[in-house]
Amino acid sequence: MLRDGFKRGVEVDHRRSGKDARAFNTIIEAMWREPGLYYGVYPTLKQGRKILWEGYTDTGKTFFEEYLPQGLISGKPNSTDMKFQMYSKGNTGLSMFQIIGTDNNRYEAMRGTNPRGVYFSEHARQHPGAWDVVRPILMKNGGWAIFQSTPNGDNHFKDLYDNARKNVNWFHCLHTIDDTYDHEGRRLITHAQVEEEIRMGMPEDFAQQEFWCSFKQGIEGTYVGKLMQDAEDDGRIESLPYDPTYLVNTYWDLGLGDFMAVWFVQQVGQEVRLIDYEEQTGSTFTYWARKLQDKGYLYGKHYAPFDIRNREMVGNEEAAKSRIAHAKDVGIIFSETPRASFENGVEVLRGLLGMCRFDEVKCATGIKHLKLWGKVWNKQEQRYTDFEKDDPHTHAGAAARYTAINIRQNQGYDVNKSREEKRFKGTYRRDSGGSAMSV
Repeated sequence: MLRDGFKRGVEVDHRRSGKDARAFNTIIEAMWREPGLYYGVYPTLKQGRKILWEGYTDTGKTFFEEYLPQGLISGKPNSTDMKFQMYSKGNTGLSMFQIIGTDNNRYEAMRGTNPRGVYFSEHARQHPGAWDVVRPILMKNGGWAIFQSTPNGDNHFKDLYDNARKNVNWFHCLHTIDDTYDHEGRRLITHAQVEEEIRMGMPEDFAQQEFWCSFKQGIEGTYVGKLMQDAEDDGRIESLPYDPTYLVNTYWDLGLGDFMAVWFVQQVGQEVRLIDYEEQTGSTFTYWARKLQDKGYLYGKHYAPFDIRNREMVGNEEAAKSRIAHAKDVGIIFSETPRASFENGVEVLRGLLGMCRFDEVKCATGIKHLKLWGKVWNKQEQRYTDFEKDDPHTHAGAAARYTAINIRQNQGYDVNKSREEKRFKGTYRRDSGGSAMSV
């Protein structure tokens, strides 16, 4: 990439392909050729330390012992900040390398610096804001950036790779286990090894992601990412024009502050068609009344969550008015969504998505949100928790939950009881003849 003059590159590689070894060697050569500051950016600072700073190669040596000519190091590496300096070619100056993590906004440490080269390791699992920090710096000084990762679903890394494939000024490559070999010409990972992992319980679509670089595996830690990928694979994300012979119902999330997200839905028999999606912040119900009118749809009902009855101390009236009253004043008559727990709402949505179709253009933003809507990552335990992550994807997810709750409730389902609760109560009554509540 660099020797051919590219300044930007996206490299998609299978798990255990040697991405970090390649990146570290790239950095060392760049530091030797041109004095300057260079960064290795990882999803977390802890990962950067574990993988590179304290990591070992297959030969049992550290990355420093294996790849860094010791005579080039200037001074003693700083293990606390994970940085070191080395001499450049012809002793024309010093270069510095440092590991950065994107967790807890640590990538802000790069703001105001002047790096000549940056590689992003496992970019699919990083905060995309790190690139926004260094992008203008590299634009001005002519520096380079490499984004390398194994896929993690249809997220920002997939978007970046797709855009790189369309841009002749960006380098791009993709390496599966069919493309990589060691120095003796042996495959790094064989088909037989992957097949053994699948026999021992690894999901096949996960193996496709990790070893054949498939972007179609549902993103880890998401609520419905896999189901949204199924919808795409089944051809249920398509051109889906409005059918004027059916009413359009809307399902709203009234987020904290003044953010609103709305799904526009038509039900055609057992089929649920999500034909449109809108979101907006900083707008009143007057704006939304005009937006609904401009759509030109024939509406049935508008559904909002229970907090539509919250009162707001705004306006010229002496008494605070509820949001449902404010909406009614501009012609939006809301019905209240039945109360259901977050867990039950997610379960109901998962059960409904198999009957859903999406318009690929008007719902594009909402579809992306649903693919990425997920859980909080527990760094200490290195697992996803049961808590929803508070990010821009939650609003589309909430509106989708309310969509499913209302549709299922209208079909006669009890959305206030989970599948487990119903199974337990039915089993208890059958086996004991008693009431589950007596437990």
